[in-house]
Amino acid sequence: MSSHPAACLAATPSYGMGIEMVLLDFIKGNAEAIMKTSPISYIREAKLCGTLLKPNDSTGLVCGVDTGFFVDHQEPLEVLEKVRETWKLPLGDLPYGHEYLLVLPGKRRR
Repeated sequence: MSSHPAACLAATPSYGMGIEMVLLDFIKGNAEAIMKTSPISYIREAKLCGTLLKPNDSTGLVCGVDTGFFVDHQEPLEVLEKVRETWKLPLGDLPYGHEYLLVLPGKRRR
């Protein structure tokens, strides 16, 4: 979860993919279980939203959560504009009080 698109952009190479290669079906299939089992209460209590997770959603998000944290989004929104000049960010718009939700598949270590 992050309200900053640069954080999402930076996370994906660690999992062997770019932001445009994010597996939306993987997020859809795992987001709810991951959120419900988080040991962090504000993550557990965040409401899933976005058209990927809630087809009738009207927030503009594709995949995110409603945290109810109304932090200043000026910088993240400016970065979002810059990111969209180069990449197709698959997570949608970022309304106030919300964060992006990015769930990436990990690999087992030996």
